[in-house]
Amino acid sequence: MKTNNAAEGGSYGTKIADLYIVHNLAAVNGDSRHTYHAMPPVGWMNDPNGFTEAFGKYHLFYQFYPYGPSWDSMHWGHYTTQDFVKWKLEPTALAPDGPDDSDGCFSGSSIMKDGKLYLVYTSVMGGRQTQSIAVSGDGVRFEKLGVIIPGEKLPKDCLRSDFRDPKVFFRGGSYYLIAGAMSESGEGMLLLYRSPDLMKWEFVNVLRRDGLTTRGIYECPDLFELDGRDVLFASPQGYRTEGWRYENVQSSIYMLGKLDERKGVFEREYEDEIDGGFDFYAPQTLKTGDGRTVMIAWMQMWERFFPTKKHGWAGAMTLPRELSLKEGRLYQSPVREIERYRWNPVCFSNVKIGSRNELTKVNGTKVELCFTLDLGDAQRVGVKVYQKGEQDARIYYDRASGLVVFDRSRMGTEITHDAEEKDASVRSVKVRTDGNRLSMRIFLDVSSCEVFLNGGERTMTGNVYSDGEGITFYAEGGSAKIVTLEKYDIVV
Repeated sequence: MKTNNAAEGGSYGTKIADLYIVHNLAAVNGDSRHTYHAMPPVGWMNDPNGFTEAFGKYHLFYQFYPYGPSWDSMHWGHYTTQDFVKWKLEPTALAPDGPDDSDGCFSGSSIMKDGKLYLVYTSVMGGRQTQSIAVSGDGVRFEKLGVIIPGEKLPKDCLRSDFRDPKVFFRGGSYYLIAGAMSESGEGMLLLYRSPDLMKWEFVNVLRRDGLTTRGIYECPDLFELDGRDVLFASPQGYRTEGWRYENVQSSIYMLGKLDERKGVFEREYEDEIDGGFDFYAPQTLKTGDGRTVMIAWMQMWERFFPTKKHGWAGAMTLPRELSLKEGRLYQSPVREIERYRWNPVCFSNVKIGSRNELTKVNGTKVELCFTLDLGDAQRVGVKVYQKGEQDARIYYDRASGLVVFDRSRMGTEITHDAEEKDASVRSVKVRTDGNRLSMRIFLDVSSCEVFLNGGERTMTGNVYSDGEGITFYAEGGSAKIVTLEKYDIVV
């Protein structure tokens, strides 16, 4: 990743952060660091913020604490990219150094207006959270303009301590903002506001009130149009587990429907989990100039042990994903630009799978695997990645349950978890197996594993902390076959 020198301008807090980054880059241990995913240069990273296209490039801001690998007083870090694969570090955009945000510049979004880029974020001071705005004429140096939605503009039963993560958008001649909130009784809520100019805001309505199905706020909302339908994202705390869905301590959900922005009503037609793995939270989207909707998310999860903290950093982003709707459901595909970085192709076809199949030159930790399985009559069939001796992570189809399972319990590193979670080792999703076949597209990047099933019908994201490089296929309780297999090294 390239690093810019601190730009002229910027606040005292951002300048100090940038100086700290420069002087501490060399101290970060690179053993588990990714090669084609965005991650903090030093310190801590969580939610993506302000994901947008502006000034001829894509911008990714993110929750950032430069001074240590733990969550603390939040800054906004900043990357730019031309292709969603190579990330260029820019000067820190926001620091908690203003009269309204001295305890943190929490998550938010961005929007272009009159040739300028505006960041709308949650300003935190003491026990209250408000929504503030900053502006830039070049996409690098930002000037804070102050609070635009104070706590006084909350509904009466909302807590001023839990009002955050504004998503701003333009629609029907007005600007709108969706923010997460929590009622005094503990209900998660989504609130809608309207403005003629980004500065003066009025409350419109409560878009969603969850009826106490969670343990807290709906974080990081996002709203966009896809194939003529409105899609609403949110990341609720403590969402109630439903079978194999929503097994993490905090979930990320999508709702399909129609937003009536004038009345502030979202008519929900369908709801589901966005990713069925371990490490996926706070997704945010942008619309590219060629019409694609691209999503990125934090590739970690709250209330877990972070093995990379001892290396001086924590947190990363997923590989950006292109979104589409098929048969009324959300599909995800890895951003197409990643295919420019494929090297050393290896192909196989019609390979019978036994208890252990090692295929020549099919190994590594920075790879893409694309394969289709004929499930045969095997009770379990799948692939082991990051394998070394008894250590591995497994992605397999289980016939008895009809689920695809991601099992990282043997990776050699224990991940402690929240007491409300059943574990942090096994996740599963249900997919179709038309014709008794299943396709997988898997991306490995040193310590991460992203699985796309059946062309993006379901995805499973998880970090895997192992020093193994082996990749083997296996079948249990019967026979199966690899119909086709392509393997590439991803070299950035």
